[in-house]
Order: sequence, then structure tokens, then C-alpha cells
Amino acid sequence: MDKKYYLGLDVGTNSVGWAATDDEYNFLKLKGKTAWGARIFSDAKSKKERRTYRSNRRRLQRRKYRIQLLNTLFSEEISKIDNTFFLRLDNASYLFEDKKNKGLCRNLLFKDKNKEVEFYKEYPTIWHLRKALINNENKALSDLRNIYLAIHHIIKYRGNFSQEGNIDYTIFKDDY
Repeated sequence: MDKKYYLGLDVGTNSVGWAATDDEYNFLKLKGKTAWGARIFSDAKSKKERRTYRSNRRRLQRRKYRIQLLNTLFSEEISKIDNTFFLRLDNASYLFEDKKNKGLCRNLLFKDKNKEVEFYKEYPTIWHLRKALINNENKALSDLRNIYLAIHHIIKYRGNFSQEGNIDYTIFKDDY
């Protein structure tokens, strides 16, 4: 003889409740436990938030591609001057002990420590180097690596356009 039973569901936006009863509405047992329960889900996220993640991922992929393209364009000429320049830049984030295993020195931009110290005295920030290149200073233009660094900076940090809304320019009024 088949026994009748009822399965009740309460389906909501963030949860699902359920219960199983016999035809006299007594709870059934399932694996020794009363057959009823609920499953609560986290709130759904807006598509705007997901879209932001997706657009940031694309933006970073495009930046990486632009830098690889720049490296390709400069690699042949820079390798004539300094064959480990790009290798040092790629390994800049590692500790010296890790770099030493690859045959690299502590310096980031130049093989020679004195040349690197001189570079940072002349151009404390990348903005100083960019200004010198804009002003056509011969010392800045004399090394192809300086031009590469400036273009790399322009490509990598070309602005943040992921913020929505209007910018209040009145806060900059005193600067003009």
C-alpha cells in the first residue's frame, strides 16, 4: 500500500523553506530527523557591481597588453645598451636574495649603483623626468631608458575613469 505524503515549499527571494508531512499533517522522519528546514541565500548583488569588476579586469588586461607592446617596441634598442634592463624591471618586486639567484644586482634601473644614485638625484620622481623630457633637456634625452620609463609611466597610469558621477571643479578654483 502506498502511503501518501505532502511536501510543502515556501519559496522566497532570499530563502526556501520546506516540510514533509503525512496525510494527517504529522512531520515525517528523514534519516532519523524531522523532515523540515530552510535554506537562506545571500542577497543578490546588483549587475552594476559585477560590471565594475568586469570592466576593471578588462582595463588591467589592456594595460598589461600596452606595456608588453611597449616592451616589444623598445626591446631591441635597449638590449644594445643594457641587456638586463627589462629583466631587472620584471623582478623589481622581489627581495635581493631572490634576484641574486637570477644573477641580478640590487639596482633597479642601472647596473651601476653610482649611475642609479646620480639618476635619482637628477630626477627624484618620474614627474621630474617627464618634465625634463618635455623641455628637451639633452641629459634626459641622452639615454633611451629614460624615454622608455617616461612612456611606460604615461601608458600605465593614464588616468582613472572608473569613477562615475560629476567632479566638483570648484575645489580647484584657487589654483587658477
